[in-house]
Order: sequence, then C-alpha cells, then structure tokens
Amino acid sequence: MNSETSFCLRVDVDTFEGLTKGIPKVLEISKKHEIPISIYLSLGKYETGRNLFRKIQKKEKIMNKIPPWKRNSLKSLLRGIILPAKNIGDKEKKFLQSIDKDSNVEIHPHGYNHVRWSSKFPNLSKDKTSEIISNLINEYTSIFQKKPIANAAPNFSVNKHYFQALVDKKFKFSADFRYSEPFVLQLEEKKSQLTQFPVTESTIEDHITKGKSTDQIVSEYKKRFGNHVENGAEYVCFYVHAIYEPLRLEKTMNKILSYVNKYDFNATTHSKFHQKCSKLPIINIQTLLD
Repeated sequence: MNSETSFCLRVDVDTFEGLTKGIPKVLEISKKHEIPISIYLSLGKYETGRNLFRKIQKKEKIMNKIPPWKRNSLKSLLRGIILPAKNIGDKEKKFLQSIDKDSNVEIHPHGYNHVRWSSKFPNLSKDKTSEIISNLINEYTSIFQKKPIANAAPNFSVNKHYFQALVDKKFKFSADFRYSEPFVLQLEEKKSQLTQFPVTESTIEDHITKGKSTDQIVSEYKKRFGNHVENGAEYVCFYVHAIYEPLRLEKTMNKILSYVNKYDFNATTHSKFHQKCSKLPIINIQTLLD
C-alpha cells in the first residue's frame, strides 16, 4: 500500500508542565513511530489554575470533557493561584531552541496567554486583537529568532478581526477549526485569504467522555485511518495535548500512531504539507462564523 494521504500529528502545549514533561515524552513517541510533529505552543504567561478558579467562581459546569484534575498535573492546577505564573520565554528558551533544531519538529504559536484568550478573545475589538497578535509575534521572535508563519487559536476561539490580523502580519496558514479537510478561508476583504489546516479527527478525550474503552477507541481510529486511505483523503490531522495523552495515555497513543505506518501514511508537518498542497476548496468566513 502506497498511500498518498498526508498525516499530521498536532501537539498543543498550553501548560508549563505540558512543555517540560509532556513534550519530551511526545518526542520519544514520535521518534519511535517516525512521525514528525507540529507543536503549537502557547505564549505569554502560563497560569492554568486561573482557568479552573474561574470555572468554580462562575459555577460553570464541566460537560463533555475530562475534569481538569484528571488531565492536568497538580502543579498546573495551582499555576497562577498558589504557584506563580510562568513565562516560557523567560524559563525554557534554551529548551525550545534545542527542540526547534530537530528536522522532524516544527513549533508554531498557540495564542498568547491561553487562559485569557479562551475566555475573552471572541469579544475583543479590532485594536485589541491586533495588539495580542503583535505580542504573540514579538515573544515568538524573541525565542526562536524568526517570525511565526502560523497560529492555532486556543480552544478554537476566534473573532471576526483575528483572521485579517494574521493576513496583515503575513502568516502563511493557521489551524483554527475542526473540519473534514484543509481549505482556504475567504475573508471579507475580496483579496484576503488564509489557508486553514484543521483538526480532522476526534480527540482521545472525546471518545473517553462518550464512555468508550481504550480498546474501542483504538479500534475506532484504526477504522477511520483505513477509511481515509481507502477513500484517497488528501489530509488527516490528529491532535493531542502535551499535558494529557503522552503522560496519561501513552499506551493508547502508541497503538493509535502505529496505524500511521501500517497504512503507509505520508507523515508530515503542517508547514511541509503547506509547501505541496494546492487547489484547496474555498470557504467563505461567514459560513463558519455564523
């Protein structure tokens, strides 16, 4: 079997411990299966505990999700409340630079201050949105000595100004949706477009919240991956969170990724896929935001 289907493994980093403990484990797993990874790294302060505090304070129900205390480390849950918030640009710069040298790894921004982005971003003004994107660019550039070419909105949380801000700042693509295939997002300005590489697969967490066993989950991915190849899909994107799957569900993650080689996917990164993809369908922004 010589599959033409490209497979992208996306790894989101939104906690400090996810970076320092989860990413080394992700690197180990990805090397085992010879799968390159596209890391989306939250910038700004890491203060995960404030998110949990907000949910408790506002009495928000945690529905259709793994409870935070089951998917985060204790330190992450206390970060920003009892433990100090941390900025990876100050604390983990050398570590990130060393990872970035790996030819099978690429690192893109995952918003700026994940907790605040998730709760406030949809309602921000044009000026405030532009300011946050500028902050994101400045911190990324200070760490990696190059400008970012992509972003992934935390919690897929966007607003009507966001995409044009990325275009204005010369971003090449973004990863802000769950969707069945990659596409070009047509913005309100006639000539403004932005390529999108969405997540195409449900997360392991999605399946767990539906009551499925790990064996059932692995079987589901095996079936879906096989169908993608049989149907000639151009692109598949599976994503995990550095703080959760590689640390708490390592065996399950390994079993799922073993099918990437068994089905002979073309394992690649988002930027490498971007270099070769062409003639993507065009979707008007109002279709997705309405």
